[in-house]
Amino acid sequence: PKCVKKEEESFIKKLTYGKVPEYLNKVKSDIQREKEITEMCVREQSVKSMSITETDYEIMDGALRRETICALKMKWDEINCTYQKICHRVSMTSLGDIKRKEAQEAELKQLEQDIEKLSRPG
Repeated sequence: PKCVKKEEESFIKKLTYGKVPEYLNKVKSDIQREKEITEMCVREQSVKSMSITETDYEIMDGALRRETICALKMKWDEINCTYQKICHRVSMTSLGDIKRKEAQEAELKQLEQDIEKLSRPG
């Protein structure tokens, strides 16, 4: 049997043709509102980070600073000793060894940064 085609109304002749659906306007306004909120939060964070006051940090005296640097260097020596034992292995077969090595590298790097920061004058 032959299919009889129903005449469909042309989309161009509909009243809503060319108009943005209402739900899209709502989605667009939601996105705009969220964008404004995130921009406001970012501005607040940047203002807080830029306004460092004396209450945000504590000035260390020279003796305490030297003791802290010495303790950090000793800690660095400890970690470096165990790191040297791991890094000279011929093959790293287990995932645990690889993770341990990466963790020690990160800790050594952080200790070096802390020592450098405390070694600066002022």
